[in-house]
Amino acid sequence: MKTGFKLLWRDWKGGELNILLMSLLVAVATVTSISLFSERIRNTIDVQAGVLLAGDAQLRGSQAIPVQWQQQAYDLGLETTDMMNFQAMAFSAQGMQLTSVKAVSDSYPLKGKVTVSDQPFIEGTEVDSAPGPGEIWMASRLFGALGIEVGDQVTIGEATLTATKALLKEPDSPQSMFFMSPRVIMNIADVAATKSVQPGSRIQYGLVVSGADSEVEQLRSELEPQLGDHYRWVMPREGNRGIGSAMDRAESFLLLAGSLGVMLAGVALALASRRYSVRQAGHVALLKTLGMGPAAVARLYLLNLFLLAVLGVLLGWIAGWLAHWAILKAFASLLPGSIATAGPGAYVTGGMTGLICLMAFAAPPLLALRNVPPSRVLRVDDGEALVSGTSALMIGILAVLVLVLWYSRSLAITAALMGGGIVSLISVSVFAWLLIRLSRRLGARLGSTWRLGLASLQRHSRQNSLQVMIFSVALLLLFVLSLVRTSLIQDWQRQLPQDAPNHFMFNIFNLQKEAIEGFLNSHQISHSPFYPMVRGRVTAVNGTDMKTLLEQYAAEDDSSYQRELNLTWSNELGPDNEVVEGQWWQPGDEQKSLVSVETDYAKGLGIKVGDEMTFSIAGQDTKATVASLRTVQWDSMQPNFFVIFSGEILSGDAASWLTSFYLTPADKPLLNQLAREFPTATLIELDSVIEQIQKIITQVSLAVEFILLLVLACGILVLIASIQATLDMRFKESAILRTLGARRGMVAGSLIIEFGVMGWLAGLLAVIGAEACLFFLQTQVFDISFRFHPWLWGSGPWLGMLLIGGIGYLSTRRVTRTPPLNVLRNV
Repeated sequence: MKTGFKLLWRDWKGGELNILLMSLLVAVATVTSISLFSERIRNTIDVQAGVLLAGDAQLRGSQAIPVQWQQQAYDLGLETTDMMNFQAMAFSAQGMQLTSVKAVSDSYPLKGKVTVSDQPFIEGTEVDSAPGPGEIWMASRLFGALGIEVGDQVTIGEATLTATKALLKEPDSPQSMFFMSPRVIMNIADVAATKSVQPGSRIQYGLVVSGADSEVEQLRSELEPQLGDHYRWVMPREGNRGIGSAMDRAESFLLLAGSLGVMLAGVALALASRRYSVRQAGHVALLKTLGMGPAAVARLYLLNLFLLAVLGVLLGWIAGWLAHWAILKAFASLLPGSIATAGPGAYVTGGMTGLICLMAFAAPPLLALRNVPPSRVLRVDDGEALVSGTSALMIGILAVLVLVLWYSRSLAITAALMGGGIVSLISVSVFAWLLIRLSRRLGARLGSTWRLGLASLQRHSRQNSLQVMIFSVALLLLFVLSLVRTSLIQDWQRQLPQDAPNHFMFNIFNLQKEAIEGFLNSHQISHSPFYPMVRGRVTAVNGTDMKTLLEQYAAEDDSSYQRELNLTWSNELGPDNEVVEGQWWQPGDEQKSLVSVETDYAKGLGIKVGDEMTFSIAGQDTKATVASLRTVQWDSMQPNFFVIFSGEILSGDAASWLTSFYLTPADKPLLNQLAREFPTATLIELDSVIEQIQKIITQVSLAVEFILLLVLACGILVLIASIQATLDMRFKESAILRTLGARRGMVAGSLIIEFGVMGWLAGLLAVIGAEACLFFLQTQVFDISFRFHPWLWGSGPWLGMLLIGGIGYLSTRRVTRTPPLNVLRNV
């Protein structure tokens, strides 16, 4: 034990273990930070499960909750509260804003607290009550948007209410993109006065219950057979299933992104361990001449490995905690105010990752030291590896395979990633090797310093190709995220027609339709046709229920097939719709029950032309035959629908109307007049929605970029380890060159050129790869024309040159500072 500590201390002071420890630290920190972040969010969801429903269970529906169901809850001794969610315009004398309204009864909330304050954006207090009649509590940002203060009046629809509190937090905050608008809470007794709720309005009704588990479960068992297609029973865990699934996917994605960093850290460990074992061979040979056997040598270095693992894992845990704190800060505005703590699982995951890396990449060359013969003390074999390259490669691939399988929890994903990754890395490596070969030929026409630097680049082509490949992949990922965060949405917006609609107006009732159309026409505002809308749910196709269809065709978590749809009818095919199978309505089809279905939606349920679809609309079953399948240009900013009925087959159902229109910035003030004349209609400004989406993308991208910076740090460790592996050879090369008359500046310049060119090539490959990824996103995902990003071509290669060139020169500069005589004496 004492000998092991002495050896470890000596090697640490000599700088032999720096790369080993740093590589282990970064690998542990990367995985620990991701696991801590994911576990804390998941624990928050679990801890707040009941609170997030404001009770023990919720009954939700698109229609009003029947009175007899509420009576059944009373009879069982359960506490209840009524709830309605809808969107409405809020007005003041200074402005207007689309809001997400939650109307609640006096008993709200049954569980949890509402946090309110007497002024916006200040620390609030928790209350367990709801606004009284005539009162409204509003999100802090609404006060600024409407230009009002606490105590002022605000109009919701046609009801005038007093803003008595600033709303900071609610227990059952919405988790849907539909509720992106700022939140207000009002008393349910005031809803009728708003006149926002009319036949055809999009309302979510809720009945929240609280009480003993047995009574809640009894109510559930009594009501479930009566729920039909328009109601669903939500328990705490079920209410947050979507968030939990999203977090599972986010954790897997971040861990898989982090696994690239772990793999690079493993490569750095392998390179550093190889050099360390080679440099230890002479010491081991000397120990053997003094009587130490192979088993004792193995125990000695296993002890060193254990001590290194303890130190690396502990430091990695600390760094991982700090990194996860930074990720939480990046997501701050998207997370609840109070985040639950994490258990030991995240630290176990990080620690096990470090141990697997250490045993797979560092242990083999160190354990091979037991086979060093005592005669090695009489000769110098600095470059002789103790473990074959093939064996080391196979062990490393197996370790990475185990880690990726552990992170992804999917054999298919693991196989795809490993297969695709190996093919991609081989392709990039070959391309990098070809570029290095080409640079040698170009260097022949330049000065002696350039020729020397490019010759060295060629001489170490295997290691340098690895570096170019590693850094090009790391920079590529960073460039893609940067472009997605800063350019992609702007590129999409630039390619929209200049007069593409930037406002949607819905919840337009029959009595308002002609007046609103007249308003738009009188102000010469170009608008799309007015489309009628009714809410309906697909319940069966050819008599097969949705559950069976989803199991057969669609993903289990695909919510687009499990929610109500906006249904419409029209005689005309929209300009951004194209029938690809079947045919559009023919003369005389107006009285037939026919539908046209969007192709992707049809594919998800296996729908074909001629199939019979069953819809539940306002509690009644409606059957229709599929007459055609059509593609839809969703980014046209025009109203579009998954399902369109023929003629006016649904005209007997209560419908509201939808239209879209374009307003120039100069015409924006007309929105105030339009909204005030028709306060119950809902206006959405797409510019604001896109801006909010951009903010969310920015926050998420920043968190992922943080992980990729850790990946880049691992790449830097590989670079340093690779340079150190060739350092002894570089000392000899420098000594010979300087002995033959080369100046110190010439040798230093050749090193700068070697690593600078390598970095420039890595940056160039990264730019090419990033533009290829953006080409796919723009043409296949966003369906827009490809747009080059000149600033990336101008900065990417030079960024790579500065990064790799700077690190490479700093790692090798002592080669030029060591006197040649000192080097030659040790040869």
